Amino acid sequence: MLMMINECGHPLCRNCVENLFARNSGPCPQCGKILWKKGFWEQIFDDPMVEKENHIRKKLRKIYNLKRADFPTLRDFNNYLERVETIVMNLTYNIDVEETEAELDEDQIWIHQMLEEEQKRKKLAIESVGDEELSGKATSANKSKAIIDELRESDLPAEVILDRQRKRQIEAELAEKEEAFRRKKSKMEAQQKRLDTASFAAIRVSGAPFVYRAPELPINGPPLPKPEDLHRMGYLQHVVQISESRYAGGFTPETCCMRALFDSRIDLFSF
Repeated sequence: MLMMINECGHPLCRNCVENLFARNSGPCPQCGKILWKKGFWEQIFDDPMVEKENHIRKKLRKIYNLKRADFPTLRDFNNYLERVETIVMNLTYNIDVEETEAELDEDQIWIHQMLEEEQKRKKLAIESVGDEELSGKATSANKSKAIIDELRESDLPAEVILDRQRKRQIEAELAEKEEAFRRKKSKMEAQQKRLDTASFAAIRVSGAPFVYRAPELPINGPPLPKPEDLHRMGYLQHVVQISESRYAGGFTPETCCMRALFDSRIDLFSF
């Protein structure tokens, strides 16, 4: 039996789809959502929720397609990825669907605006390049004519006139390079401003930076050994070795051993 599935994530067999959606649209038998017949596709994964999540990711890829190079810092890029994953989870498991879809609409509008601005900038750049080429040809023709006229009418040697013209040409090329650098810098500043305006970064609360200070625990008993001396002093001989996954989480044999030593020595001098 060939199973079909739609965006709501409820599978139906092909015969059911043909019968229930003979008019190309109709409600889902399980959730009542209006579906289109052309929106069904052949189910690949055994779990319908995985199929639904895969479909949602394909749709969101058209909207959220930014890369690491589009963000100033790695944290901003990670926040952007976390935002995408939150949207995928909400749409997959029907959590705050209306609010999530409203956020999608806002992001899609912003992306379309950015694309339109990018197309306008490319169009202006192409037009400016064409104008510069035309003006450059006209300018070079005028310069050649001016040099010929000056050589014909001036009493100065030809070497002096040509050297002076080369100097002017070098100065013009330097000025053109400076202008190109200024335009590039202005474009980068505008791009950075757009990223700052539509940043996916978390809201940072300003204040003094956190400084860790080890707590002082008055045990009122014999002093405790240092954690780095526990193995040398033989305290860890009868402590169960832990797995590598717990090591990765920051849990070490010294942790439980120090806790047991603390509990055994606290308040021994109180009586």
